Amino acid sequence: MSIVKQCIQCSEKFEVTDYDLAFLDKISPSFSGKKYLIPEPNLCAQCRQQQRISWRKERNLYYRTCSNSNKKILSMYPQEAKFPVFDNDIWWGDSWSALDYGRDFDFSRPFFDQLMELRDQVPHFALAIAKTTMQNSDFCNQAGYLKDCYLIFNSDNSERCLYGKGVNRCFDCLDCYKTYECEACYECMNCYNCKFAVYLWDSQNSSESSFCSNLIGCSNCFFCTNLQNKKYCFLNKEYSPEEWKKLVDDIFKNFSLEQILDKFITFREQQPHKFMEERNTENCIGNYLMNCRDCEACFDCEYLEKSKYCFDLKKGDGVSYENYDLSAFGMGVNNCYQGVSFGYNNNHVLFGVDVWNSFDVYYSILCVNNCKNCFGCVGLKKAEYCILNKQFSKEEYEELVPKIIEHMRKDGARPGGQEWGEFFPAKFSPFAYNEVTAQEYFPLSKEEVLSHGWNWRDEDKNEYKSQTVEVPKDVNLADETICDQILACKATGKNYKIQKTELAFYKKMKLPVPEFCPDYRHLRRINLRNPRKLWERNCTKCSKVLQSTFSPEMKEKIYCGDCYLKVAF
Repeated sequence: MSIVKQCIQCSEKFEVTDYDLAFLDKISPSFSGKKYLIPEPNLCAQCRQQQRISWRKERNLYYRTCSNSNKKILSMYPQEAKFPVFDNDIWWGDSWSALDYGRDFDFSRPFFDQLMELRDQVPHFALAIAKTTMQNSDFCNQAGYLKDCYLIFNSDNSERCLYGKGVNRCFDCLDCYKTYECEACYECMNCYNCKFAVYLWDSQNSSESSFCSNLIGCSNCFFCTNLQNKKYCFLNKEYSPEEWKKLVDDIFKNFSLEQILDKFITFREQQPHKFMEERNTENCIGNYLMNCRDCEACFDCEYLEKSKYCFDLKKGDGVSYENYDLSAFGMGVNNCYQGVSFGYNNNHVLFGVDVWNSFDVYYSILCVNNCKNCFGCVGLKKAEYCILNKQFSKEEYEELVPKIIEHMRKDGARPGGQEWGEFFPAKFSPFAYNEVTAQEYFPLSKEEVLSHGWNWRDEDKNEYKSQTVEVPKDVNLADETICDQILACKATGKNYKIQKTELAFYKKMKLPVPEFCPDYRHLRRINLRNPRKLWERNCTKCSKVLQSTFSPEMKEKIYCGDCYLKVAF
């Protein structure tokens, strides 16, 4: 029988199903033949996600000194971070060992306090990147296998891409979000195998189309939605190539890019929408899923099965299987629970941050390269049977961990609660809330953040400088000297610069130089997507009950899969 609980943070009621309880029972660790059951969560799925991604930072980067070499480095941690920060080459090298920071467990104090004290002593890597796979891509984070990329985040296997997030296996793409196997795309979102496109959303196998959404196998479309295998369409009507070109030329002649975007958004709102965006899925509920099966309340995931409450998991060497409550990065991960920035090929990792290529690791941070049987550790590589970074024998480890778990059941992370079964509280995050991924999906004011006891970092707007050049409306009138100038965001005043490869892209695609800084452009893209939350809706056509990211307040026509196929294409 399912359990109905009340979230201790937002007070919303949520259900813990029999399937959820069975999963918790399955992944609960055993020591010396005794299972230590993970209790059902005390936060709802939304608050759990917010808590996890308060530990994930992508975009804000700083120059600081390496705590080992004193050389100037780029880092996601500012100079005033509590812990040492090493250049990635040093952190991944053999000149130091996190085992040197090992300590005994103190049963008179809470576990989280002791883990965070250890966290603040152990060196951290400057950037969350696979350094040896990065070529000329210094200003990127939470990424790997990039070449000639700039300000790309949460991305892999891409080349010559700028200002994007979730840009995977792409080439020559700018200002894109969640694009896969795409080339020469600008301001595209949620696209697969698309080329030479501008403002193309939720589409696949399409090319040379602009201001369109939900295209499959189309080319040369403009102001179109819900089409398949069409060419030279304008407002969903087919034209000859000559007629189509004249219509498009007239639009660009009479309206700015921003005005065209506004017109497209209005047009798109009036068209039918499928209740969820998916590709090759079976028995899934969520949004933006590809090659997934038996997944519930999952978002922006590919190659995932039998999982729930997972976000931003990517294609790896194999399918990710049977995971709950994971946020970001996970590639080929199995039987994991409550983690953020989980890396390649984790197996049975519970409650962790930046744990990669490891298994049977619990409540740990920055543990990589085949760590196993570790509890409450930070910064370990190729380690086994460690607690608070102290080495133990197998027998000692299996005797001490159960005692710590029992201690965590008694000493609460909050009044009236317990630590065992809870993720690291947001108040312990090393990052300011307004600089982490949580602010993108759960935006809060400074006052709200501080009222929770979480961290906030004020930006010094006195450092903003005035724009040093007037940007020409015609991109052909802009030469490379503009790349030496300082621009100021039209919306926020924040400074930004134009890269030479960026300018060449604008000229090739006949696009104006942007008037807004990359951060503002990114947030605008986020706000154009539906939230990662499900509501009960009825199909506009047949009244079938659906779970959808379109809230009841949204007036769009929402169709179930069968009805959508009848009216689209």
